[in-house]
Amino acid sequence: MMRSLLLVVVGLSVGCSGAGGGSSVPRAVADGWSAKWCQASPGNTKEQLVGIMGAATFTTDTTLTWSAYQYQFNAFLDPDGTVRQLDVNTHSLSEAEQAAFTCEKIRTKESMARAAENAAPRRPELAACALVSDAEMSAILGAPVVTDPNQRSGNKCVYKPTTGIGPYVELSVDRGDAKVAMAAIGSMGKAEPGLTSPYDGIGDQAAAVGTGLMIRTGDDLVTIMFSGVADAPAKAKRIFDTAKARM
Repeated sequence: MMRSLLLVVVGLSVGCSGAGGGSSVPRAVADGWSAKWCQASPGNTKEQLVGIMGAATFTTDTTLTWSAYQYQFNAFLDPDGTVRQLDVNTHSLSEAEQAAFTCEKIRTKESMARAAENAAPRRPELAACALVSDAEMSAILGAPVVTDPNQRSGNKCVYKPTTGIGPYVELSVDRGDAKVAMAAIGSMGKAEPGLTSPYDGIGDQAAAVGTGLMIRTGDDLVTIMFSGVADAPAKAKRIFDTAKARM
């Protein structure tokens, strides 16, 4: 009876050590994990991660762990076998060891995607009058117009005829307001089934409201107001395409 109990105790001890204690990991190998960890990234395959870190000290179908001495690094996998989250247990690390990390302590596919989006260079937001010049608007309308300095703001530009009565256009751009505005327009009424609009195909979504046209492009809203303009749909598309190239 005593011999059987001893075998059970020894077996449990060996199993725990192999599961994740990392007692057989050389100190030099464990000390190198920190630098390698920051080379790994959510989205890596399991094989890529092992290629960077070396063999894990503990694995399941959905996790990999590298644990020895004061270190513990954990990887969590999605069903497709790619890394969903990487995190490091810093509880046993000194302040100097924690400061030596060049990557976030917890990294996920979502957080990395947000970081990449925030780091991407953004084009400067031009004032409305810089999106379509006087000369370009005149060519589109087929009549000379100039911007009105008294009706100009960052997001709005007014083009009026140089002399007499002629075409008049207001161009405005509102950043980030498109979805709310288009939803409000949609609630005002539904088009009959099969009915097409002459403004279809302009931007991501377009709707005529009175003498104006509201165009959604991504999250931004472009509004074009017309007066005395013939063939407005075709000219609206040219105005929008010209402005969009600079937004």
